[in-house]
Amino acid sequence: MVTDIIKKVINLGFGALFVTKENIEEVINDMVKKGEIKKDEAKTQAKELLNKVLSGKKEIETRLEEIIENVLHKLDIPSRKELQQMQQKLDEIIRKLDARED
Repeated sequence: MVTDIIKKVINLGFGALFVTKENIEEVINDMVKKGEIKKDEAKTQAKELLNKVLSGKKEIETRLEEIIENVLHKLDIPSRKELQQMQQKLDEIIRKLDARED
């Protein structure tokens, strides 16, 4: 049942990353009007679907971050974490040099 609802939401062109609570409610309400699901099931189905969509979004975001990190690595571009580490090392070197001058 929920997979059918997910398919309907995505087929409406929202896409997994852009599905909102309102989109889901709209699809659920439409399905209730058409008699595809019962009104008392609608709220439960909407919550379940929203939870699945949110977990799917997190998976997609995580995967995109991994892909971007790999691309940056292949292009030899440092990540934010690497830049922060370099900044910390640079700050440490500057402190040591300043200490020697005093």
